[in-house]
Amino acid sequence: MMKKLISAVMVVALSVGVAVAQTFPEREIRIVTGFPAGSAAEISLRALVRSAQKFVDKPLIIVNRPGAGQSIAMQELMNAPADGYTVGMVTDTFPGMTYHQYKLRFEAEDIQPLVGYVQFRHVLFVKSDSPYRNYDDFVTHARQSPVTYGGTGVGTTPDMLGKIFARAAGLKLEYISFRGSNEYVPSVMGGHVVSGIVDISGVAKQFEQGTLAGVVVFGSERLPEFPQIPTVAEKGINVDMSMFNSVLTIVANRSVPADRTRMLQDAFTKAANDPEFRAAATSAGLHPVTFGPETLQRRINAARELSVPLMREMNLLAK
Repeated sequence: MMKKLISAVMVVALSVGVAVAQTFPEREIRIVTGFPAGSAAEISLRALVRSAQKFVDKPLIIVNRPGAGQSIAMQELMNAPADGYTVGMVTDTFPGMTYHQYKLRFEAEDIQPLVGYVQFRHVLFVKSDSPYRNYDDFVTHARQSPVTYGGTGVGTTPDMLGKIFARAAGLKLEYISFRGSNEYVPSVMGGHVVSGIVDISGVAKQFEQGTLAGVVVFGSERLPEFPQIPTVAEKGINVDMSMFNSVLTIVANRSVPADRTRMLQDAFTKAANDPEFRAAATSAGLHPVTFGPETLQRRINAARELSVPLMREMNLLAK
């Protein structure tokens, strides 16, 4: 009799668990991002959310919390209840690199990558009428006099790419921090900052219109869209910078119940593979990808192994 009672209780408990899993989500899901509205990264997130709504029957709400190299957004994510109703969008270089430059109230390992959906391809750019639009001219000048470059936040990918590039090529580069590419791209166009580092999608139209020009691609392969721009690899920079071409990633608090993270991962993976999203991303000059948690974790680990020693040497680690 007792065994039957225990079995009945277990069946009820399992049924309740299944019911709870099946009812998630019961309300809107917030997606917190450290990128401002109108930036290339934020625009990509809006495209992804449009596709994700086909697979989630509750509203997906984007919450912009720009500043401090995405740290404000990630701290808000970690302060929220770990119930799956708040997720984040962040670069995969944040937990591997940027995190270590800030004093935060959570561990980098608390960030659980779910799906990577767009990969950046960073370029160094200047005004089209700049006397330093040619790589050799830029390097020659920057070895003699300080040259400013803009990017999104201190400790972010543009910041680190510039510092690593300067270190490898012996340049005098001075970083100017902005909240997003929608701020520093116009600053370069207006002559307030000499150069900038951004994903190609943030300047593709200006390149086509002839108002901005690419100096160098931070990678080993030239861009199919702009094959005239050389790469750091072919210019003899012996540092693998491809790892810093960040992947925009949907993340969650690692303490969120596994059934909910599986549901979120499934929905956003379907969105990343949705032809509508991929067409929108490509037309915006973005490079769509679909990376799962294992691939993303390997990238995070590799970025950490490469960047932390460099940041320690440059005295950039949080104290």
